[in-house]
Amino acid sequence: MKKIPVVLFMGLMLLLPLPGAMAQGGGVIFTGGLASSAMGDLKDLQEHILSTYPVDGRVTSSFPPFTTTSLTVFKQYFDYLRVGISYSYSTTGGKSSYQDYSGEVSTEMTATSHRLGAYLSYVILGGDLVDLSLSGSLEANYSSIFIQSRYKVYNYSQQISNRYWSISPSGSIGPELFFKFNKVALGVNAGYLVDLRGELKDNSDGDPLRDPNDRDRVLRSDWSGWYARISLLINLRSL
Repeated sequence: MKKIPVVLFMGLMLLLPLPGAMAQGGGVIFTGGLASSAMGDLKDLQEHILSTYPVDGRVTSSFPPFTTTSLTVFKQYFDYLRVGISYSYSTTGGKSSYQDYSGEVSTEMTATSHRLGAYLSYVILGGDLVDLSLSGSLEANYSSIFIQSRYKVYNYSQQISNRYWSISPSGSIGPELFFKFNKVALGVNAGYLVDLRGELKDNSDGDPLRDPNDRDRVLRSDWSGWYARISLLINLRSL
């Protein structure tokens, strides 16, 4: 937990003037795209829940590539360095179910990630029209997991839901390509996110979510995976 305030502190420090450097304005970057996630523990939990069904159900979705968006506020130093603070949002999930003439049973898992931290981008090939950069981030990652099971047998139905959360440090790195048009640039970026996996705890009482097959082990969220996004950069000289 001590690592999280350090990540946020570093993000704030990046917005301060660098020694010997003159800020050349700043701007914002919006991105949107797709990303994969490991989520090994939650996939195992999904299989365990499926095994408790009184009938042979099936997994219809197991944490597929998900949507991810981000907003970055940065300052430009020299012609090749951007530093700032970035916020990212991601979501994915899984579902298992069974249905026949007598009723149905299903379980849905929804996972969301909120990440806030430091952003750095270094131009390795620049020009009047195109910039190729190596960018990365170091963030605090807050994860929220919602699990809802429901069943219906003839005219009787019931549902049970639980919410869990975790906090973990994470970081990403990858190439970033921008095509420049005056104060606006359009681009793409891709890379790999490493999440150091946070222990999941119940929202209501703070109890850890334990592995049903090993009660000494706590299940963890894991957003590690590849991402690919479309980017829009807007220069704001007043920053």
